[in-house]
Amino acid sequence: MVRIGGSVAVLLAAVTLLNIAYQLIRKPTELFVLIGNALDKEPAETWASYGPLFRHASTATIMPELLAALAQVESSGNPVARTYWRWRWSFNPLAIYRPASSAVGLFQMTDPAFAEAARFCVRGNAVTQTGCGFTSFYIRAVPSHAIELASVYLDRQMALVLSLAGDIKANATQKQDLAAFIHLCGAGPATAYARRKFQMLAGERCGDHLVAAYLARVNAMKRQFLRLAAESG
Repeated sequence: MVRIGGSVAVLLAAVTLLNIAYQLIRKPTELFVLIGNALDKEPAETWASYGPLFRHASTATIMPELLAALAQVESSGNPVARTYWRWRWSFNPLAIYRPASSAVGLFQMTDPAFAEAARFCVRGNAVTQTGCGFTSFYIRAVPSHAIELASVYLDRQMALVLSLAGDIKANATQKQDLAAFIHLCGAGPATAYARRKFQMLAGERCGDHLVAAYLARVNAMKRQFLRLAAESG
């Protein structure tokens, strides 16, 4: 029995190491676990570090304070923040324990969102597809890249959602809430939200998050960053 138990332990250890190696090959940014929370920032530090980048990447609909608020809520201003790992039942032993998503960086941007945003850029505080250079080689763990990518993605997705929602007029506050909703839930649920004239469903969730609580956190951070921006001039 001791020999069998030892063999099982060795097998489990080997599978565990194989799984870790496999997940690191699939998502090398998981190596940022070695940095941990060392780069987390308080809101004032986030604004001091990235304020000019938020302003430079902002658009007519995606405000600097919204970008700052999303970065603070998603990653505490940590440019190499990574997602948690999750257990899932699977017949594939390499899929049982793995990162919850492909998200990484200040905005926890996923691979599909990156693929969509990397075809565009922000020039003169407007999203464009011309004169972008090598945005397809952007890295989500680089703050300037992550901020521009997030602004592009949210700006374009907001335009898409409003076009799909039909005859809906959104004021500035509703657009900011819609952008946060898109960031959390994606265009599909956000379109339904817009069609309801920006009314959330009771208990509405996206992933692990209660939508109302998420938007409340983002809005609280927006107010804080508006104060920080005013103080810094």
